[in-house]
Amino acid sequence: MAGIDRLIPTKELKVTRLAGERHPPMLYYDRDFDALMILAISPDTETVVHYIDDHVALLYEPETLEIVGLQIEDFKSGFLPKHENVRRVWRLSEANKNLEDVGDLIITFERLKPQVAREVVQVTKNLLPYGAELEAVFA
Repeated sequence: MAGIDRLIPTKELKVTRLAGERHPPMLYYDRDFDALMILAISPDTETVVHYIDDHVALLYEPETLEIVGLQIEDFKSGFLPKHENVRRVWRLSEANKNLEDVGDLIITFERLKPQVAREVVQVTKNLLPYGAELEAVFA
């Protein structure tokens, strides 16, 4: 992460708000930015991006310094090719062969969201401070 100065040291971030809780993950993918965000809070909540490496960042609330999500940049172009388990659950063509209508798509999406979140957290948890805690939140 040469050249990127963090606003605060990573060790000052907290996970006390989410500790012991399980949150259905909210997934947001921005095609133009090629970024996946996994949140345990409303996407309307203000967050700050705290980079851990060139692609993986923690999202935290600026007032409380509480970690509330993850952001993966270059998700489809850089991250997915390196992580087969994430790619497998991300691709609908591999996850469900029986999509017949929008209802099937919605049901499949709701079923796959937690799987995608778990796989992303699983492959990034060794990079992340509080990786085990975040894994428990999105388990």
